[in-house]
Amino acid sequence: MIPVLIFWIHITAGVYLFVRRYYEETLGEAFLALGFAAIVFTAGWTFSSFAVHIIFGPQGVSGILNNDSLSLIFLTISEAIFYKIWFRKSPGGSSGKGQETAGA
Repeated sequence: MIPVLIFWIHITAGVYLFVRRYYEETLGEAFLALGFAAIVFTAGWTFSSFAVHIIFGPQGVSGILNNDSLSLIFLTISEAIFYKIWFRKSPGGSSGKGQETAGA
């Protein structure tokens, strides 16, 4: 049940990311952001699965918290931190595009 919930969270986040980028930028930017998120998910799941297998062994912690569940939980926490940093807006609310320095 934990993997289903985490996959649902990722699908919902992917739709949100796509729609947000589509309205802020272009359709191409929305597909690029979605593709980037898919690559981060697949590569991150591979690495987190490897790390969880080394730390907890082949059985996991229990029947509910097996290796797949633990690796997806670790991946989701890691992705949340990564995306919070990666998609953060600058303090002025602008992405810095088109800003010119005064007196130049």
